[in-house]
Amino acid sequence: MVSDTVIRGIEPYQAQLINRIRHGSMLIPDESLFILETEPAGYIVIAANEAEKAAEVNLIEVRAFGAFGRLYMGGKESEIDSARNAAINAINSIEGYLEE
Repeated sequence: MVSDTVIRGIEPYQAQLINRIRHGSMLIPDESLFILETEPAGYIVIAANEAEKAAEVNLIEVRAFGAFGRLYMGGKESEIDSARNAAINAINSIEGYLEE
């Protein structure tokens, strides 16, 4: 895992900017946004799958190509916290993965 961030209480204008480039569900104002970045990029797919199974969140976008994988998820604050924990645990449990 390279980085993870949770932005709480998304403003309407922020949601509008994020939704403009989305390929998945929409981010709703006043929800939270979870952003995860992994190396290698393919690991982000595992993290997204586990996060969606653990919580009721909206998958905003997944980028599983390039040097780094990126995941954007939106939802209620408590659901985002659960999704974040599941995603990070999934990445850290990959056999052979070394956190630097």
